[in-house]
Amino acid sequence: MVSVRRVVTILLLTFALSASGAEKKAPATKTDPPRKARSTTTSSTRPPRNLHLVGDHWTPYNPPDPSTYSPTSKTYKIVRGDTLWALGAKFYGNAYLWPQLWESNTWVTDAHWIYPGDTLLVEGEAAGKAAKATASATTVHPEVIPQPEATTGETITAAAGPVLGPPVALGGESDIFCYGYIGDPDEPMPNAVSSFEDVETKYVVGAQRQDMGAAVPDIIFIDGGTSTGIVAGETYIVVSRGAIVQNPRTKENLGRQYNYRAQVKILCATESRATAIVTQSCQDLRVGDRLKPLPSVPIPLVRIAAMPTVCDPPSGRTTGFIVNAKDFKYLLGEGSLVEVNLGRAELVQPGDFLTVFRDSTVPGTPRQLLGEIGVLTSENHTATAKIVRMRYSMEIGDRVELK
Repeated sequence: MVSVRRVVTILLLTFALSASGAEKKAPATKTDPPRKARSTTTSSTRPPRNLHLVGDHWTPYNPPDPSTYSPTSKTYKIVRGDTLWALGAKFYGNAYLWPQLWESNTWVTDAHWIYPGDTLLVEGEAAGKAAKATASATTVHPEVIPQPEATTGETITAAAGPVLGPPVALGGESDIFCYGYIGDPDEPMPNAVSSFEDVETKYVVGAQRQDMGAAVPDIIFIDGGTSTGIVAGETYIVVSRGAIVQNPRTKENLGRQYNYRAQVKILCATESRATAIVTQSCQDLRVGDRLKPLPSVPIPLVRIAAMPTVCDPPSGRTTGFIVNAKDFKYLLGEGSLVEVNLGRAELVQPGDFLTVFRDSTVPGTPRQLLGEIGVLTSENHTATAKIVRMRYSMEIGDRVELK
């Protein structure tokens, strides 16, 4: 399982700051973040203070001695010009996975800044043991099951049994920020889209209903400002409120569906009003859509193990249901996004895998294995996941079991 650490604000501008030999208290390099911030707090361009000499270099941190890492660990010594953004692409094949690198080095307390001479842990002892076990393990089942594509474009294949290969991204940006979540039906969101700058060009003369929307790079106006938490320069996600989601079997109300429509950057704000520009859009945003701080959600980085076979017994762990899906209710297959009625309270976290199955209608007959889903994000009692492997098509109402 991949743990998730909340990510502090990431600057929207990309640049590096180099140190001079004469001024040792200037930071030597600055992390180069993605253009889309993962933030719920205000950004700061100020470097950390209290630099001190560690070995042969200056740093504000207290990095572990590299010699204390396990011999199986993979490390990297930062050089001038490096960024977490670029190093995420170098080591994991996807720059948007830089939070996973930061998560492995918790001594870097400000992700805006990294310093030449400090040593990053790229893969730790557990990763090394898993890779070693994979290399030496014997085949448990003779079948070879295709795995999701790695970020390099290769397809990983391996026999069922041990954990497989190097880490791969469980999903992409659009998987996380172009779907949504099931939340509190009355989740407070005081800031809303009120109008568009070019409303006159969107107006259709004679139309009985004006169906206006905005997308990149439209300017929009917000009903809400500094008094309701809006901060100029920050990026927010635009959310539309959907219907109440029910458990398809028990009809229990699970919460309201909230769909992500776009991301906007606040250009300026007064106490009660704000102006923003649309920086990314999944769907046209509408008047009345709500704003909330952009969630800090790194893409889970996982090692994929083989799917259970028809001869394997149930895991005996927590079970639930697929309760909702993006776009379709039936014939769900690889790449489809779904929601389940298991979340953090049920110990389901991003990076976990759940086996999808359907009970047999014939008494005494084993269940039918449909495939597996990987958890992208989790709420209190629900989670959003992606279908990563499929034997048969799935649908809302199919059962899931924590692997």
